[in-house]
Amino acid sequence: MLRYFRSRHREEWILGRAERDRRQGVTFSDDGWTLVIAGDDSDREGWVGTILALSNGSIGVRGAIEERARASTFLAEAYEQSPIHYHERLHGFAERSDTRVPVAEPLGLRVLVDGVPVDFGAAEAVQTIRALDLRTGLLRRESCWRLADGRHLTIHAERIVPIDGTPVLLRRLRAELDGADVALDSFLGPAPRAIGQSDDPRIGVHLGSGGFQTEQADAGLIVERLPGSGIGVAAAQRSHQDDEWLVVATGFAAGAAASDALRAEAESRAERALRTGFDAALQGQHEAFAAFWDRAGVSIEGESETSAALRVNLFHLFTSAGRDGHSSAAAKGLTGEGYEGHYFWDTEAFMLPVLALIAPDVARAMLVYRFRTLDAARANARELDHASGALYAWRTIAGRECSAHYPSGSAQYHINAAIGFAIGFYAEASGDDDFLFAMGAEMLIETARLWLALGDWHADSFHIHGVTGPDEYTALVDDNWYTNRMAQKHLRLARRVADRMADAVPEQWASLSRKLVLGDGELERFSRAADALHLPYDVARDIDAQDASFLSKPRWDLAAAPKDRFPLLLHYHPMTLYRHQVCKQADLVLGMVLGGEEVSPERKRRVFDYYEPLTTHDSTLSASSFAILASEVGEHEAALRFFRDTTFVDLEDQHGNTDHGVHMASLAGSWLALVWGFGGFRPSGEGFGFRPQVPPGWTGYRFGMCWRGSELRVRVDREGACYEVVAGPALTFAHNGETVHIEAGRSWAMALAQ
Repeated sequence: MLRYFRSRHREEWILGRAERDRRQGVTFSDDGWTLVIAGDDSDREGWVGTILALSNGSIGVRGAIEERARASTFLAEAYEQSPIHYHERLHGFAERSDTRVPVAEPLGLRVLVDGVPVDFGAAEAVQTIRALDLRTGLLRRESCWRLADGRHLTIHAERIVPIDGTPVLLRRLRAELDGADVALDSFLGPAPRAIGQSDDPRIGVHLGSGGFQTEQADAGLIVERLPGSGIGVAAAQRSHQDDEWLVVATGFAAGAAASDALRAEAESRAERALRTGFDAALQGQHEAFAAFWDRAGVSIEGESETSAALRVNLFHLFTSAGRDGHSSAAAKGLTGEGYEGHYFWDTEAFMLPVLALIAPDVARAMLVYRFRTLDAARANARELDHASGALYAWRTIAGRECSAHYPSGSAQYHINAAIGFAIGFYAEASGDDDFLFAMGAEMLIETARLWLALGDWHADSFHIHGVTGPDEYTALVDDNWYTNRMAQKHLRLARRVADRMADAVPEQWASLSRKLVLGDGELERFSRAADALHLPYDVARDIDAQDASFLSKPRWDLAAAPKDRFPLLLHYHPMTLYRHQVCKQADLVLGMVLGGEEVSPERKRRVFDYYEPLTTHDSTLSASSFAILASEVGEHEAALRFFRDTTFVDLEDQHGNTDHGVHMASLAGSWLALVWGFGGFRPSGEGFGFRPQVPPGWTGYRFGMCWRGSELRVRVDREGACYEVVAGPALTFAHNGETVHIEAGRSWAMALAQ
């Protein structure tokens, strides 16, 4: 407990007083490196908590105010498992769902003025300023409260979550009140109940278990356990006085271990963090983030707010992704309860390609998680009557399928292709053959086997039946273009990696072949099916078809639809949607982005023109794909519009549900829209290339990336593109189809395409 006996000088550490009084919203300071949110509106506190959340892949702590915190903290390893109740359960339906739940509340704060506890429910909130420093992951807060006697109490608070992946929260707090004895006491509270049942499938479900059960509760310690999953969580809090600050460290431990073991681990983490000290930990944060931002190097000239928004997005992507190989990156990261904390296919299709280029160690750890859950994917395949191979779950934490609605869930077999794409992209960008041969090859072959089980031959063409593509407003169709194209790339990649492995490490390959019981000619069947995969095309309309039946359905007139009926999934029966030409999100358009290297620009232009008016963008995954394709086909104004949508999706709460957590794939999509869209970056299977452009109204932009141990900086303006290799081996790549070779420490300037 820390006490104050006199008034202290008020810090003006974020904005000047006049500026602070004028602004009640989001601003950026420090040249766009500090996100500042002013005001104390309870109606938007959920949104603020999400935007200012701190994570490290293991723990996430929302930007809540200590004086009234609730459900602020999540652990990647802490999730409940509850039965899914069906009125009519059929064979193979998912039986249980994983749900990430809030853990013990570490932000509890009691404030006593002259020995009397302050009732913050009765106190008037005069002003609150919160500032997130993106260069260190430091969240600072100053809150002023008017007490019942008219005096003003000011609380200063700072917090960090160490980026090393340890589940620890480190804070320091102090208070000011003229002429009073003020005492601060930080405390742990039991885990609050998880979010209740919602009619919105994007939020969560009711937990039949009722939440945590307490096993130990002492001063500064809580050990609780979830009855369904058997996962226990220990939280230990330690504090001491450091000059005028109360320094508080909270350590967590989670797992199936006994209570005493969890307790010891949590206590050790809290004590070690307290010994390290706040300032030393903050210095470590600065060094780790400096390396990350140096690699990413993202900015847009003359667009300071957009540059800052991109940094916020990359901050959440980098900090929320798992680092230990036991977790990955959930749809909401560790910033909220949305989607129950599940991992989806967008982890590998959107998030991992960004991290593979700017934080490859994190990308590798995310793929290690998929390898650790490969047996669960095999079990999922058996549940769906596949005799061999593996099918990764559409939504999961532990690895088993958690979707109760199979037409828009389990039928999305393209998750296998997304994971295959991510394995290939990471291996190509990193040159990590150790991972590829030890883990990647097994995942590729096991998941590729499913395509042969799903499809059959008609004459000389191979067709895939009864699947759902990315567009969840169209379900259980034949020959979804996106699925077929990504399956084709997947099959070819699996065969290519198998051949490489057989040549490079024959004994290791022989061992894997025996383990997988590879049949005679099985890999040759991969190649034969890939070469014959059918990509539907309507000759009469001269347009690629989203699937075999999509173009035969009546069009949904989105322009005439009432605005209060969006998103459509909350207002129309799925079967109504399935009967129409209407898309929730980019489907064929995404196929053109990830697999359009053999498609002419004219065909891509027709795809964009036809499918854009049919797409509601009810999913936040959609805008980045449309931005990239719009850039490629010369729709510059549309590209800018979609780029802005994906960049500001959470800062502007465009979908009205950011209070449930950030939209991780959309945040990643903002970087993809810049680099893959305006920068024209594409992997080629034999390297990579750029076709950069400067959109209308911009003067230029910059970004950085890693490729096989080299660090590349790209600067594009109206004069041309400049590439610089700042570290590592020389790089060879393509600029507008022309080969460029740059040694470390050298740069190369090239003209833009006319």
